[in-house]
Amino acid sequence: MDIIALNKVDNLIWLGRYSERVYSTIKEFFISYDKMLEHPNFYIKYCNDFKIPNIYSDTEDFVKRYIKDTNDPNSIISNLYRAYDNCIILRNEIGTQTMSYLELAVNDLTSLKDFDSCIIDLQNILDHILAFWASLDDEIENYEIRNIIKLGRRLERLDMYLYLHKDMHELVKACDMLEHRLDYSHIPYNKEAFIELQSMLKNPNTNQDNLDYNKAISLTESLI
Repeated sequence: MDIIALNKVDNLIWLGRYSERVYSTIKEFFISYDKMLEHPNFYIKYCNDFKIPNIYSDTEDFVKRYIKDTNDPNSIISNLYRAYDNCIILRNEIGTQTMSYLELAVNDLTSLKDFDSCIIDLQNILDHILAFWASLDDEIENYEIRNIIKLGRRLERLDMYLYLHKDMHELVKACDMLEHRLDYSHIPYNKEAFIELQSMLKNPNTNQDNLDYNKAISLTESLI
């Protein structure tokens, strides 16, 4: 860890978290988009699932503001900007070429105007994020830097999956991927909380109906 400035570790973790948040949020938005068009109030359920305040007047207002309203802290573009802000701080650690993929994502999302074709445009954002992650592996020689970013990704994915009440298979898979990164990141973390979280998720008697999601979320968010 001494080869990475300690004040950059937090930025690396949040770069991983915010890039994963944008990626997973867009994928969940894809799943729900058709239902929103068919059922006018379905966006309310989406807000409830993501634990975000329903500040929107209707489905059309939700789609437009949730995608690219920079004044909405829960919007996709707000989270993308947060990821990019961390990129700028970490320019020397990750390089301008790798950072350019998130810059492309920001530019494409900022220029989006036709919300009737937003699915196509959002797919481009996913592609840019995938290219960003691939470039991290290809361009960055420092294993610690790559691993801390991936730790942030895996932490965010498990957190989001718990909020969305994903099935147990997905939760256990996300937990196992997080464990791998915790073991290799050399980042101090709350081992007791992780052991308790694992025991909850891997208990053969636990299912979606009896899992204490609030406690699991609390444990996840206390890990680092």
